[in-house]
Amino acid sequence: MAKKDPKRRQKRLQKKAAKRKQRRAAVSRQMQAFVKPSLNKAKDWPLHEVWMTENWRKKEQLIQILVARRGPKGFIAIGNVLVDTMCLGAKNAYGRVVSEGEYIMVLHEMQGNQSMIPTDINLVAKVIRDSVAYARDLGISPNRDLGQALRVIGKTDPDACLIEIPLGGPDGRPFFFGGPYDNYGRIIKKLTNAVGPDGFTYLLPLDQSDPWGDEFIHIDEVEFTQLDEDNDILLSDDDVTLLEDDDSILLEEGDTDALD
Repeated sequence: MAKKDPKRRQKRLQKKAAKRKQRRAAVSRQMQAFVKPSLNKAKDWPLHEVWMTENWRKKEQLIQILVARRGPKGFIAIGNVLVDTMCLGAKNAYGRVVSEGEYIMVLHEMQGNQSMIPTDINLVAKVIRDSVAYARDLGISPNRDLGQALRVIGKTDPDACLIEIPLGGPDGRPFFFGGPYDNYGRIIKKLTNAVGPDGFTYLLPLDQSDPWGDEFIHIDEVEFTQLDEDNDILLSDDDVTLLEDDDSILLEEGDTDALD
């Protein structure tokens, strides 16, 4: 029986190893195509679109803001902030990386709920900055996930926008319009501490199971102590601050929750 050539055997093993390496590399490339890029880098991606509620100047109007940036591999980073210019500031917020199809679905859903228009990035940055500052003066901190949205909004120059942002309610005083996730007692207490019992106005739903119904009640028509202090609230006590620094909107140093 002829003895096998060890050199030929070594070459065959090397060829097999090379093919395995090529297959692993191909699989890795395919997997990388489906791995979402990090939200942390979104601020450097090209700006795609900026949307805001059309009637954003209207009093008693919550403002939806949606900023989109195009990332690698067809992904899009979106930053969404629900702004209450009447007293609560950044009422809700999030930032995430999605596919283009998911982005279109999010945008269409928002447009189905209220009319939205394309707008300038510096305008939405100013709306957020001024609303959050107004709310903080009343003792109300912004939503804990605002930091995620700011990663997408990125570097801006709010002062380049000369449009004045209307703050407060119809009579100029802070106005609290009770929503489905608001802790009524906690917010009323903060407003009372900030401006006194006559320094603000408020409106709460009669049927708290349907806070956006047609019937509302002023809080002074119910016992304040009967309000549920344990309700979840969209506004956290995390100290998230919008600061103007180097033409940017930044998070306050030490705000680790918003950067997790």
